[in-house]
Amino acid sequence: MTKQAAIFIFVIVAVVGLGIGWYFYASQTSNPSKEDGFVRDGVVIKDNPGFKPGVWFLSYEEPGSPGLSVELDLNSVSAPYISLMQGERVHVEGTLRGSVVNVHSITPVSAETGTSIKLYFYNPALDQGPGGVQCSKKGLVAVERVIPQTTTPLKDSIELLLRGELSEDEQGQGITTEFPLPGVSLKSATITKGVATLTFNDLQNKTGGGSCRVAVLWAQIEATARQFSTVTSVRFLPEELFQP
Repeated sequence: MTKQAAIFIFVIVAVVGLGIGWYFYASQTSNPSKEDGFVRDGVVIKDNPGFKPGVWFLSYEEPGSPGLSVELDLNSVSAPYISLMQGERVHVEGTLRGSVVNVHSITPVSAETGTSIKLYFYNPALDQGPGGVQCSKKGLVAVERVIPQTTTPLKDSIELLLRGELSEDEQGQGITTEFPLPGVSLKSATITKGVATLTFNDLQNKTGGGSCRVAVLWAQIEATARQFSTVTSVRFLPEELFQP
């Protein structure tokens, strides 16, 4: 083989090798099927020092690797979630390409887990004294419930209390309630300067009666409302409701 032929063959092999190498490189970097799936819970941040301005990032942790962060590309979110708040905890699903996640869906973690609240019912066995049942707050019993994430937890909690739903196990513990009362419903619930104003409809005058009964009904609603840190006192409207 002549020297010129050997050089020619070497050049051909080199060119073919470079072509194959470029093909595999391009397929790895441009083929969407090679992107890594990304599913994480974390906290969204924006305009923090050291981060690209005007862009949302997800701050998250992995075992042995705390303080990780990744840029979020929200342009492909199938159901755009545009009300992100700084520091909000979210669940993100998408594809990771380099240091950017092409987000497919992003939802608040709280929306998935719901909100835990307490409803106050009554157990007369816990409220005994001279002469029998005392009809006092000592008989109140808190039961836990989980409601969907809501912006009106006070209203939703009182409405659930008025439905009077107790499990068989709770009833077996002696927990009771007179709710639901026919014609009684919550019309509105507002909080102003710590005062929760609860306005009811009582179409059949079911909120009146003996002082013992009324005291228990009042105590159940008041305790349920005062579980929230923004409530310091409770007012009922119309004022003639829940009167002996």
